[in-house]
Amino acid sequence: MKIALNLLYLIPGVVGGTETYARSLITALGRLDEDHEYTVFVNRESADLDITPNESFTRVVCPVIAMQRAYRYGWEQVMLPLQLRRLNPDLVHSLGYVGPLASGKPQVVSVHDLNYLGHSGRRTPIGRRAFRFFVERTVKRASHVITISNFSRGEIMRHLGVPPEKVSVVYCAAKEAVADSHKTFENEILMNVTQPFMVALSSLSAHKNIARLIAAFAKISPEVPQSLVLIGHMPEKSAEIRAELQRAGDHRIHFTGFIPDDDVDALMERASLFVFPSLYEGFGLPILDAQEAGVPIACSNVAALPEVAGEGAILFDPLSVDDMAEKLKRALLDPELRNALVEKGRQNAHRFSWDKAARETMDIYRKVVA
Repeated sequence: MKIALNLLYLIPGVVGGTETYARSLITALGRLDEDHEYTVFVNRESADLDITPNESFTRVVCPVIAMQRAYRYGWEQVMLPLQLRRLNPDLVHSLGYVGPLASGKPQVVSVHDLNYLGHSGRRTPIGRRAFRFFVERTVKRASHVITISNFSRGEIMRHLGVPPEKVSVVYCAAKEAVADSHKTFENEILMNVTQPFMVALSSLSAHKNIARLIAAFAKISPEVPQSLVLIGHMPEKSAEIRAELQRAGDHRIHFTGFIPDDDVDALMERASLFVFPSLYEGFGLPILDAQEAGVPIACSNVAALPEVAGEGAILFDPLSVDDMAEKLKRALLDPELRNALVEKGRQNAHRFSWDKAARETMDIYRKVVA
């Protein structure tokens, strides 16, 4: 079978979990699939990514800059179908929400969540409408939809009218790379952070709920020794954040800005607690990374997070600063609870593997072509 993989969406270091999904899935397919040939279509930003794990994989670099979304959509809908006709694959799999509507071939599309319905992210209103247009028409045209949690499957069926038999859950897994926990940080901010600390992931998107996390930390900071390390950039609505920083005492809160994956992993391994206060996630890969690293977790009780975390996390209401503060305090000060969360977290992480994801994806390919 000849399979075309559409990765025109992938912007390294920008698209987050969907990059981990694509790279990890392709690595596992290369490890397990000896029967099929893969052609991977990438943009200029992704031209140097390691996405050809063996001789069965061929890379095609399209003259597209994915950050220029209008141009990327144009290429995806006009030029990519022409490329596919020349290639003549048996199947096209678009790994990032949007596929070529006129490909003329059976299609599988991975839709990770429907975040765009309730959380605008950094897209403009026009950009959000365009994205929704292409996602919903891709889903309608596709032979099958892959998603990454039962929560997202329910969202897709409810909001997009997809019948149950057309959408399958293929779980993600923790990163396969092992962090060097003994490395020395080169980032000046990280060198000034001393243990103990807890970590969370910040971003420019409001749904990461960083303002409430800082407010919750301000409530408990006089009672706990930990500082708060926020990996990533300060959210765009920074006035609210800065007000909360002043109330919390900003000398104990550190925004790292962008840091390499090795530094993220090493910070995670040193942390007393990983906090994930997000309002919406289709999966929540960092939860599994923390569980693999043996770090106790406190996370939101909404969206896919309880499904992924299992019993290996203490859950809180992400809209309640008081509930978040109370659960963080318990997780930081109760050693028995922390030990239990670590043990249950490691057991939970074993439910997920990229090899399993690759086998289930190949099964879907076979069913669609058959």
